[in-house]
Amino acid sequence: MSIQRQYSLPTCKLVLEGLTDDNPSGDRQDGARPLMSILVSAECYLPPRKEPIAGGQEFFQSLVNAVSHYAQEFLSGVKRFSFYTLPVERREGVSTPVQLQKINPNLHRLIVHPQESYNSAPIEIDLSSVQLFDLVEAVDQFCADSQTLPQIHGNLRSVSKQEAKVHEPVAKRALPATVGLSSLAIAALAFFFMPIPEYQRPLEPVPEESSEESRQGTAAIASGNGPGSPPAGSHPGPAPFGTTLVSNRQITDVSELQRLERQVYEQINRAWRTTPTFNQELVYQVTAGTDGAILGYKPENQAAQDYQDETPLLDLVYIPVDGGTATAEEVAVFRVVFEPPNLLQVSPWSSAQSEVSEGSEVPEVTPVADIQDPVVLESLQQQIYETMDRAWTQNPDFERDLIYRIWVNSEGAIVDYEATDSLAKTALNQTPLQDLHQPSADYVRNTTGSDSSLAEFRVVFTAGGILQVSPWKGFR
Repeated sequence: MSIQRQYSLPTCKLVLEGLTDDNPSGDRQDGARPLMSILVSAECYLPPRKEPIAGGQEFFQSLVNAVSHYAQEFLSGVKRFSFYTLPVERREGVSTPVQLQKINPNLHRLIVHPQESYNSAPIEIDLSSVQLFDLVEAVDQFCADSQTLPQIHGNLRSVSKQEAKVHEPVAKRALPATVGLSSLAIAALAFFFMPIPEYQRPLEPVPEESSEESRQGTAAIASGNGPGSPPAGSHPGPAPFGTTLVSNRQITDVSELQRLERQVYEQINRAWRTTPTFNQELVYQVTAGTDGAILGYKPENQAAQDYQDETPLLDLVYIPVDGGTATAEEVAVFRVVFEPPNLLQVSPWSSAQSEVSEGSEVPEVTPVADIQDPVVLESLQQQIYETMDRAWTQNPDFERDLIYRIWVNSEGAIVDYEATDSLAKTALNQTPLQDLHQPSADYVRNTTGSDSSLAEFRVVFTAGGILQVSPWKGFR
């Protein structure tokens, strides 16, 4: 069976096409993602370059090794022997399809050597540090995916003490001690010529008469009712764990809340891998920034306090690189519920802003559908149906139809989607939408200078296992 896996970042996208084993092991549970054991092709998109760098298993293994070794060397600052980071003239005939070299602290060169059957020059792509880190994150996501090519890994090892040892001349290492002794001698000589200070008996302090207002203020602060204390009965901020963000500006725009709600749900759902031992729901108040990063959370019931180690929230809290407190102009507050055995619910904290009741009109969202040509819509409809039908391999385990609204670009890539009710939101992992979602596809195409064109479709996964795809507003 043909399988496609994608790992998308803002400036990098990794697409793997492969096959599953015809005789899978019998211990795989029904509904689990199929194992990709054979790689057919690998493509890596690095904007603004339009064409991807691509190849087979040898190319992809070399890409994973080169990125992993270079990232370890770049972050640790320890130069070590690696054919993936050495210049061509020093590799002594060893062929490595992919190589990374440091141009300067903020520029890195990715070199892809063609296979022997091709008589062409190597491909050289200069990456900024942001693009490099996105490429490293995409490779890390692949390495963490146990259901995709487990035989390919980064072949990393710990840096030995000999490699990490700093070799400096004896004179250079002895210089700080020599300077220190010289400074001490000069200071001692200067103190020798200073006169001895005269001793004066300290005067008795004159007691000051404390006012009634001062005594009252001190008592108020000691009792927790002073001006620096929180109001009585008030709760702490929404982020007592992780980075605490104080902001009175909360996001109220419905479309923006829906976008952030999807991002928060996908982050938590992807990281929640612990088998629950609790038998009641855990409720948290979670704060997210405008970029979807989780800034903090607060347990809302005793079970959430007792079993927080069984949730991924603490690992997902954003911590600034330089330490301190994260800053943001606006924040969104969500209600996150972990319900046994493995149900996750995310909704806006304020009920007035939250859910769209079943059967009500779905609010307008940011993407604008400007593809209205019936011929183009019909072609995209067939393409989307075939892609989803191929990817939907899980047997339905929901009580009624799941309805989604999706946005597709002119090439058939799903750039955004939303659930139309709470059931479709909680059962999202039973559909292939998360795997087919390509948030950077529209960005990659726009770097070539073309206009952004999107089409809206209605996708229905019926409880009987039937897939339905149709234009959101029908054919005109």
